[in-house]
Amino acid sequence: MNYFSHSLNTGMQYHATGAEAKAAAEKAIRTFVHNGITEADIMNTITWGEVTERAVSTGEAGYALKNQLRLTYETEHPQMVDGRMLDGNDSLVLVRNIHETDLLYHDLVLGITVIWKSLSGKIQRFKQYNFQDITAVMGLLFEKYGVERGGRQGNMQFFTFDRRFKLSIAIQKKIDFGPELQAAQAKLQEAVEEMAPVDTENASDLKTIVTGAFTLVDGKLRVSEILRLRSYNISNTTWNEAMLIIDAAIIVISSKKQIRLYERDEQGEYIAIPLDIAAL
Repeated sequence: MNYFSHSLNTGMQYHATGAEAKAAAEKAIRTFVHNGITEADIMNTITWGEVTERAVSTGEAGYALKNQLRLTYETEHPQMVDGRMLDGNDSLVLVRNIHETDLLYHDLVLGITVIWKSLSGKIQRFKQYNFQDITAVMGLLFEKYGVERGGRQGNMQFFTFDRRFKLSIAIQKKIDFGPELQAAQAKLQEAVEEMAPVDTENASDLKTIVTGAFTLVDGKLRVSEILRLRSYNISNTTWNEAMLIIDAAIIVISSKKQIRLYERDEQGEYIAIPLDIAAL
């Protein structure tokens, strides 16, 4: 196992033993306290026996203690072996040959990563528990009304009694199309040609819509645009036959349950409470 210390005076130092690292870290921290850089009452909460294993450089601010997640990760995945660290090519590089800023970046990212992964796992388990609770409530409803469990699962909404919070369950499906879609495209082109002599302007607009719907983007079908064709109210038998073929061509590749929580604001609008870190 390898140890390091860091201070404004000496920079990054690596030590062969924990005792050496502890002594260097203790000296650096007490120097900061003496110089007024770090408040003494905060530093007095540090257990000096933990400095070696838990102290991590925070630049000019001195030292902070690693959290337990970081300690656990580094126990399972040692960052240094015999004074060397793995680089991006899986090559072992002597730590003394690694630029100090790269070591600081490594420490920064790793510190965030261990917490991030832990939170991600907790959210995943939280979502699982939510659906277990929802399933239990639905089971009580089925039992109360004498309805057999099973069948298709659709979208659902639940409210608190005061209507302040709304829980929304949605089924998100990933859709593709089978070979029948080519027949549907041919039928649509035929329908447009049939309508052209009767309603030239409308037929021209529909031709543009159909062409756009079936135009590949990055080599992929525009699923939403094709499905949107079914929303048009067209009084043409051939067109409606094409819609039936599109229905037959739909293939549900996968479905995923989505759960969202909303809170009602002062204007009565329900605003989503995000768990997406990018949305916060």
